[in-house]
Amino acid sequence: MTKACILEQTLKVVEMKCKDNPKIYWHGSASRNLCGGVSGLHIGTKKAATQALEARIGIPADGKGWIGNREYGKTLLAGKKTLKKLDPKGFNVTGINCEAPDKDYRPKKILEYPDGTKMPMTVKPAVKPYVILGPMTNTPSSPHEDWKANGYMRANLKKGTAKRGYFYTNVGEDAGSISATVPNGHHLARVKCKI
Repeated sequence: MTKACILEQTLKVVEMKCKDNPKIYWHGSASRNLCGGVSGLHIGTKKAATQALEARIGIPADGKGWIGNREYGKTLLAGKKTLKKLDPKGFNVTGINCEAPDKDYRPKKILEYPDGTKMPMTVKPAVKPYVILGPMTNTPSSPHEDWKANGYMRANLKKGTAKRGYFYTNVGEDAGSISATVPNGHHLARVKCKI
């Protein structure tokens, strides 16, 4: 079980309470195709997943986030003025948002997925909850450093021996939070949140 992809809608579904549940991890995806990149498929807090997705594809100008209900190419993205209103401290000016014009704009640049495939403008990006089903090498209470977990996963994927995931302490998105890298979506189940 190395770099195999899985569509998120084909995953097993589990129903559980989502609010303040430490077993829930989030992933932001434009494709809903859970392959992961060269260092695995990354999951973490909702904030970390949101920040990672928004850095890759931009932030909706209305501030309502990516919840899978709108096409990327038809979504008005936040320009620098709106980004400043959404986050006066400027934490959201990373990735593609560094190149944002002053005014809100529609995306024109064709983006790529981590594997280099072109991202269609018709995708409906979303940040969604998952639970880990596959084996892990460590626990959330004994996380690796961010760079180490990525290195371990990258090496195992390259060798074709990636069967376990790694928990790590985030240094980028939602700094200090616990995230994980897993070989691919086969390690996860979708979560249907109970109210």
